[in-house]
Parts: sequence; C-alpha cells; structure tokens
Amino acid sequence: MTEEQLTKMAWLNRAYHAEKKVNAIKSLRDSDRERTQRITANYSGNDKGKSDGRKNGIEEALLTFAASDEKYDNALREYSKLRKEIECTIDSLHDDELEAIFTYRYLDYKTIEEIAELMHYDKSTIIRKHKKGLNKVATKCY
Repeated sequence: MTEEQLTKMAWLNRAYHAEKKVNAIKSLRDSDRERTQRITANYSGNDKGKSDGRKNGIEEALLTFAASDEKYDNALREYSKLRKEIECTIDSLHDDELEAIFTYRYLDYKTIEEIAELMHYDKSTIIRKHKKGLNKVATKCY
C-alpha cells in the first residue's frame, strides 16, 4: 500500500477513534452521574445543624458531573462533525459499490472479511476494490 493510501485510510479512520473517545467519556459521565445521585440521596434532608462539609461534597460532585457532561457533549459534537466529513467524502466516490464498501469499513467499522461476506464477494475482491476506492477518494469534501 502506498503512503498516500495509508494517509487516506488514517484520515477515514478518524471517526472510529472519535467514537471510542465518546464512549469512554460517556462511561465517565455516567459514573459521575451515579456518584452524584448517591451523594445527594445520602445527604438529602440532612440539614440539622451539621457542618457544611456535606454540602461541599454535593457541590463538588455536581461540578464534576457538569464538567464531564460538557466534555461528553463536546466529544459528541466533534464525532458528529468527523462523521459528516467522512460521509461526504464517501458520497463523493459516485460509485455505489465503493460507497458501500467504504461505509461498511469507515462508518460501520467492519473488517474486510465481514464486508466480503455481507457483499457476497471474495476477500481479495474487496481488498482490490478498497484500493481502487482509496485511489479515487479525496480527503476533503468539496
């Protein structure tokens, strides 16, 4: 595979890595949400002259959750932007068969073997068509 083809593949794979990041941040956000709910449930209605330490704990948990929620939203926006760029690039191939291969590969994250099975082709045919598509694809959508 040529250096140019490898560069294009890396460009097309950005959505895969962005989605992994989104999923990791979502997991963190969900953990922060659960932690906040546990803390607020434990401290609710407990204001009988106690110190403000508990309120500070609730406030800190809420701030942590808000920060992870914002980070998740930003990562999701970035993923959506990357995905749209890649979809536009795939659409610019103007070849239904190549578009299907690239959609399976770079948006559905299927292996070459899975694509071959889905499209009822031999693995070597998918590899050949994929290389053809890489030569045809531009890494910018106009």
